[in-house]
Amino acid sequence: MKNQTQSQSKLLHISPSMWQEFRQAMLEARQDREEVIGFLFCKRHHLSKKKLRYIPVDWVVPTPDCYEHQSESGLVLKQSFHQYILDTYLKDNKDSKNLKLDIVHVHTHFGDADPTFSEIDNRHEAEYARFLSFCYDSQPRLISGVFNESLEKSRFRLWDRKGISHVPIEFYNSWFIPTVSNEVSLNQQENRASHAQLNSIFDYQSSAFNFSNGKASSSHQVIANDMFARQQIFGKGVQESLGQIKVALIGCGGIGAVFAEQLSRLGVKNWCLVDPDFLETVNLNRMPGATEQMVEQSWSKVHYVKWLIKRAYSSGSQIETLACSVEDESVPQAIAAADLIVVATDNHRSRQVAQELALKYIRPLLCLGTQIEIKENRPNMYARVTVPPLGGGWCLMCANIIDLQQAALESAPQEISNLAQRAGYLDGVANPAVYWLNSLCASSGVGVIHGILSGFLKLDTGLDWIYDFSNSLWLKNSTEHLLNQDCYYCNSPSSHLHKSRFHEQLDLQHNFAGNSIHEIGFRRVS
Repeated sequence: MKNQTQSQSKLLHISPSMWQEFRQAMLEARQDREEVIGFLFCKRHHLSKKKLRYIPVDWVVPTPDCYEHQSESGLVLKQSFHQYILDTYLKDNKDSKNLKLDIVHVHTHFGDADPTFSEIDNRHEAEYARFLSFCYDSQPRLISGVFNESLEKSRFRLWDRKGISHVPIEFYNSWFIPTVSNEVSLNQQENRASHAQLNSIFDYQSSAFNFSNGKASSSHQVIANDMFARQQIFGKGVQESLGQIKVALIGCGGIGAVFAEQLSRLGVKNWCLVDPDFLETVNLNRMPGATEQMVEQSWSKVHYVKWLIKRAYSSGSQIETLACSVEDESVPQAIAAADLIVVATDNHRSRQVAQELALKYIRPLLCLGTQIEIKENRPNMYARVTVPPLGGGWCLMCANIIDLQQAALESAPQEISNLAQRAGYLDGVANPAVYWLNSLCASSGVGVIHGILSGFLKLDTGLDWIYDFSNSLWLKNSTEHLLNQDCYYCNSPSSHLHKSRFHEQLDLQHNFAGNSIHEIGFRRVS
């Protein structure tokens, strides 16, 4: 009988932006065709009892002067560099790094064949795993990875604390973590290797699907009827992915309801719905299928959106409803277990919380919003769809989608909050909204998600689209100007996911005392 550690699925998930920086640093550290090594430092995130995710929060790649030996056949790092790594990232109770981090060793092998671990790798990694467990109270785990020299093909494993055995760990550097079968996952690894130029945004092609006479069939019975027959053109595995991902929707009002209706019809069946409000008569002008009877019966908005989705899937869907504020203590873990966070609220505070959760758990975030304003007796109407880059670089605060002063007012006592809630709206008209503008925004958001899964959209630097309805203009903003190295939330050193660092220079002449790193060796690959 397998124990919990053996039966638990383990994932190493690096955001596309972090992976791009780390991979580039590894390639630049090679002077010719020598093997190179890099280090990732991870925090654990329990997605469920059966799934554990390791999230890198920082990385280091040593430069050539950090090696005692480096060639095509192996490498040895200087002892002082070893000690620097330990003191900076693993030393117990160090205030700036008190995150109980686990360490990932990533090294390359010469050539472009599928990499395998050598016997020398086995011996040194086993010794290092025991050393970490013995010398540190937090007992950090060792994850090791080996790549070919182009860093396109890989293999990863997680060592036990005794250094006796190891188990495979799945490596992803994409926007979504799939929950599909092993057969599909293996195929996805091949796709990532052949589409590295897209930074491994999932193609989700699967040999599990066979097409005959225009109809799709799967051993997993993902497509049980002809409902999605006309979506086959987007790829064999895209439909299965839509049926597997879980979406956390924060805000089930005029935009969120339309979004959920359309995305569920596209094939998304797994949801977490968050909204504290109940249906009101004023909502009926823009909530599809909502009735006065629902208002009279005091339906919560999450209950109503669940009903919308269930109309498409009377069975086979999984919908978690949380009729509470996004700040409720029950919400973060539920949202963190989703593959995508969508925020469609009309206040700054909820968007701020959603952004913080997305950064903390490395979750893709899609922000949907509309605005109507009157200038010179003429209505100006806008819809905005924003996707910050996964893992930081810029965020909703950097894009001025969130006003932190306004967010603070909204979380203030009720009398102050009421003043803030009225700010920005027309006098005498609360929260102006119309169905067609909400629908345009929601549909665009659905298109973005489908584009990511299908591989049509490349979102390494994020996305920020604004539709100026009054002037019939789509404004696809350049996101380069949004990059903010000083943002407290997405790039601060004190943040959970701060900017990764490439240490170019170290004082290698300094004498370090302490653990017998030299006896352990480090890694000498063959």
